[in-house]
Amino acid sequence: MNENTTVSRCDATSCRFNNDQKCTAGQIEVSMSAGQAQCLTFSPSKDAQGEQPRTQQ
Repeated sequence: MNENTTVSRCDATSCRFNNDQKCTAGQIEVSMSAGQAQCLTFSPSKDAQGEQPRTQQ
């Protein structure tokens, strides 16, 4: 069964796909670990890796 759902809120503020608590990834993969959902698409943002975020010009 293939279901389409929408991520209504993302609390992973250090993820590069998080834009104002909205997920901007084209699609995500989620698994269960110890009874909790875990986003396998998580990718740290550049500023979360200790680098300065780029400003848009």
